[in-house]
Amino acid sequence: MRPRDPASARPVAFAAAVGNILRELRVRRGWTRADLSSRTGGLIAPSSISGYESGYRALKLELLASLCAALGVRVEAVIRAADHRSRAGLPR
Repeated sequence: MRPRDPASARPVAFAAAVGNILRELRVRRGWTRADLSSRTGGLIAPSSISGYESGYRALKLELLASLCAALGVRVEAVIRAADHRSRAGLPR
């Protein structure tokens, strides 16, 4: 059995960290997934938001930008925080 390749685990950890950050931001505002969906103009369905937050769905940059705009945060801030969490092995 091969040891787990840390390089292959990194994208998964990064995606999970992005999703967790989005969830934290949404919850901090007291919003439901439906509220966030509405703030994207209905571009992103609540079920999709759930998938992104849990890491089960791949999040494209355009959609991340829409979510960040709705949440009032910069895409760069979310990416940097997710990078830090995934590199440091912090809870996602």
